Amino acid sequence: MARETAYISIKSRSKPVIFVHSLVSNRFTRKYGLISLILLTALGLLFYRRVLFVSMFNTWTYDMVREYIKKQSSDELQQKYIHQTLPLYQRSVFLTFGNESLLQEDDTGQRDHWLPIGDLEKRFKVYSAYFDPRLEVIESYAVPDGFLPFGSVRIFAILPFKVRKGDIFCNFRSDNTYVAQHQADEVEAVHEHWNMEFAASYVICKLAGNITKREARLPDEVALSYLSEPSMREATSFVRIKYPKTDRLFRSAPSRSLAVCVGPLHHDFAYALRAVEFFEYYKMNGAERFYVYNKSATLEVDAVLRHYEATGLVQVLDWHFEGYEFEGELRYEGIFVALNDCFYRATVAGGFRYTAIVDFDELLFPVGDKETLLEYLQAKDRYDVHSFNFQGVFFYDIYSPDLSQVPPRVNNTYLYTQVRNVRTKNPLLHHNRSKYVLKGRNVLEAGNHFVWKTVRDTYEYAVPESEGLLMHYRDGSLGYDFENVVLDNRVRERFGDALWKRVNEKCGLIFPESGVCPLGENYNQTGQVR
Repeated sequence: MARETAYISIKSRSKPVIFVHSLVSNRFTRKYGLISLILLTALGLLFYRRVLFVSMFNTWTYDMVREYIKKQSSDELQQKYIHQTLPLYQRSVFLTFGNESLLQEDDTGQRDHWLPIGDLEKRFKVYSAYFDPRLEVIESYAVPDGFLPFGSVRIFAILPFKVRKGDIFCNFRSDNTYVAQHQADEVEAVHEHWNMEFAASYVICKLAGNITKREARLPDEVALSYLSEPSMREATSFVRIKYPKTDRLFRSAPSRSLAVCVGPLHHDFAYALRAVEFFEYYKMNGAERFYVYNKSATLEVDAVLRHYEATGLVQVLDWHFEGYEFEGELRYEGIFVALNDCFYRATVAGGFRYTAIVDFDELLFPVGDKETLLEYLQAKDRYDVHSFNFQGVFFYDIYSPDLSQVPPRVNNTYLYTQVRNVRTKNPLLHHNRSKYVLKGRNVLEAGNHFVWKTVRDTYEYAVPESEGLLMHYRDGSLGYDFENVVLDNRVRERFGDALWKRVNEKCGLIFPESGVCPLGENYNQTGQVR
């Protein structure tokens, strides 16, 4: 019997609908559904607020950091732009002078002497100024929009150690016409000042040109002014700026090889024979020019200096100045101005590659057989070397001189290199009473025994004892392992015959009546130990 009930087909439902229906039909959900809904809503609101707060905080922090980075990046990008652009700008700009005739004059040093800045009682002094085309010096200096630096001027002076650096200004003049005043970009005391009241100092001011112009005018003179002192606010003491005579931007190799700097002569320096021996020794070793800073010397030494100056070998610089307690208020005789002025003078005005920093009783000796100092430097040189540092040994005057090799019929019998052949056995360490030869284009600041500041990526070549020594023929003092000695005749054997001849010929020309160059009263002051 057939059924009369009609079947109704079940409507198909999707899985999500089935899942939701199962949740709603659940007894727990029906009982606590309202509470669950409230809790879920509250949790949603809290989560939303947290996300919003974090987002706002992060946005605020990001904006601040972005502004800071933007400012820093702007400065860094500007300096990076300047650093990358300077070489191109320097090559493209045409440098002119107000007085072109000044460039044709040879730098004799006759115009250079100490000048006061303002009130004499304040004891501010200025000596010299040099153009420096090295871009590394100026790449970090700020410049106004629309200008780029192409070089700098470095001024050597004696200033108070605690001078207000921000109050120092450079005042430029061209063809005796005032041109511009600029705040100094850098004011520094030379190292080894020992925190005394006054210090050998240098002031650097950049030279910048308008980037819309292809021509930049170079100043002839510069003076320092100091806003903190009423008597120094106006520029009065101008010094001539020294420029390279030919290779103005250091684009080619230096035209000359070796110059020698001698620290200030003082306290009536009287060793005429020693000076002649010194000049002739270094001439035999390749030196082409000597720079001597003369504060106080005897008439006999003056005669020696005048003779060599007349030949063009020696340039004598006037170093007369007073008003300081040396080693109390200022390092002795302003030596660190002299050393730095000298190597800039040799490098910029003289065009020399190498500059030796020594005293009259110090001779740099290359150990190699029949090798001169210049030949040694050229053999060891590299583009990234800034100086060659020689360890020192001492030939003290307490050791008995050896007169057995003095030639007959010579008027000058006491040549230090020929009669002193006993020295201290062990050389001192580098930088301890050592002396050196620097490459001026790679050096920024020189010291007494080693270089203080250099251009990037250069190094000192520490000359080993097997290659060279500083032979220090010292009078009137004792120390440094003087009891441990060795016999050393190498200087005498290599240079003896020629040196005897050269010195006696020179002394005959300078002192024709006697043919004798005075030794000086205290050449053997310490006495002898036999």
